[in-house]
Amino acid sequence: MSDGQLVDITRRGVLSFDEAYERVLILKRLTGRYVDSVERRMTQLESLLQNQMELIHIIENEINILIHEWHRKVRNLGGIPKGLWLVDFDAGFGQYCWKHPEPELAYWHTYNEGFESRKKITFENEIEIDHTNVIIVSHNL
Repeated sequence: MSDGQLVDITRRGVLSFDEAYERVLILKRLTGRYVDSVERRMTQLESLLQNQMELIHIIENEINILIHEWHRKVRNLGGIPKGLWLVDFDAGFGQYCWKHPEPELAYWHTYNEGFESRKKITFENEIEIDHTNVIIVSHNL
């Protein structure tokens, strides 16, 4: 986001790199808060004794609720939750891919591949996408 521009976070479907990049900036802050909340509860769980089953179930339920809330918010931003703190965005030729705590959107993979096969996004000074090498173009960074 530059010079006071607003980001339309309600649009779904194929996103440009710039649109996905802006959403990752939002997701980074949002995800950080959810990670902290889940980790606090995980620490609580680890300190409990086996005979505290009722409290264990309550905390496990809180963790599940937090993760489901995070998934819903990711989808509301046009992302596709692919795992815990892992998000894809449809790029039209594959998926942009971001995982917490990465500082920015920097990877992509084809529709048939996943996180393990993701590749670094490279930029060129052209206004086109080369689908053979998948070169992402952005003039707003």
